Amino acid sequence: MDDAEHMPFYVLFGVIVAAMLAGLFIVQYNRQLEARVDEQAQALVNDLARISFTAFSREQPSFLLPQTLGGSNYELSVDENTFIVHIKVGKQSGMSYYATANVPLIENNFNPVPGNSVYFKQSGDVVIISSSPITVQPENLWPPITATPPEFYYFAKENAKAATAIASAYFEARNRYSEENIDVSAYWWENENNLRAQITSNGENLTVFWVTGSENNTVVGKVENAWIVDLVDNVAEILVDATPCYSPDNAYRSGWLYSPAEALAYLRSRTWMSGDTPVVVPENASVRAAAATTNVSIYPTYCVTFDGYVIYYRAMPWWAQENSPGFVFQSEPELEAVA
Repeated sequence: MDDAEHMPFYVLFGVIVAAMLAGLFIVQYNRQLEARVDEQAQALVNDLARISFTAFSREQPSFLLPQTLGGSNYELSVDENTFIVHIKVGKQSGMSYYATANVPLIENNFNPVPGNSVYFKQSGDVVIISSSPITVQPENLWPPITATPPEFYYFAKENAKAATAIASAYFEARNRYSEENIDVSAYWWENENNLRAQITSNGENLTVFWVTGSENNTVVGKVENAWIVDLVDNVAEILVDATPCYSPDNAYRSGWLYSPAEALAYLRSRTWMSGDTPVVVPENASVRAAAATTNVSIYPTYCVTFDGYVIYYRAMPWWAQENSPGFVFQSEPELEAVA
């Protein structure tokens, strides 16, 4: 009877012991899960920092980001050459893990998503990181095809503002229409900020484009002020009593006039430094045609803006036999090409 009387206590003691063992097991299991998150998160940032350096010896290494870290959701970011993993949901939620790369890092279209890849590309003394494969354009624009400039070149030397507006109309028309041999045959100033350009296709009148610009007096390097194109649109009419125009199409096809896309591609092909800060021109930078005034002359250029930076880059090459200096590049803040 004594054993029978104590049986409930034996059962209760067994239940308590089992519960304690289960609790210890759960605690140990949770610690193992947390340790696994810690291990995988730190390994991830360490691997990214290591691969950054290998970009100097490999063409374009990439790294596939894991979907989760020990079952926990995370986000990846970069701050001052340091990879940061932040646990958002799950074990170790709120924890962050860090690893600093021993090379300068530049983000370009970098929006890392777990399960996708991160790409690395060496450019000069820095490494570009991106969420998509990185295409680096050739460093230099193609030299002019003809040894001597076309007539549009000489027109632009004396009429930089008109040439800037005409070139804007020409490239906009090329983008909008599939017709062959797009060109500008004539132009007419409606007022000092509005030019109308007669667009032709195969020598036949196609439409009229209206180019609107405005003066910008912000000093950028040696650029004292600039007339910048704000809008290009077609007005579907025929110009009458307009001034005949030298062919921008001939200038473009002979390499003596750069398109906005070519100018941006060239700037993006270089790595720039602003003081000690590496700078890459983003693919979504604003590009507008501009007649830039310096203490020497007025030049057709492109005004490229992004993230507080302003760049004026030449819209035309400068003939080597010119006696006066041409325009190449001015920026604010000041940028220096390093690659």
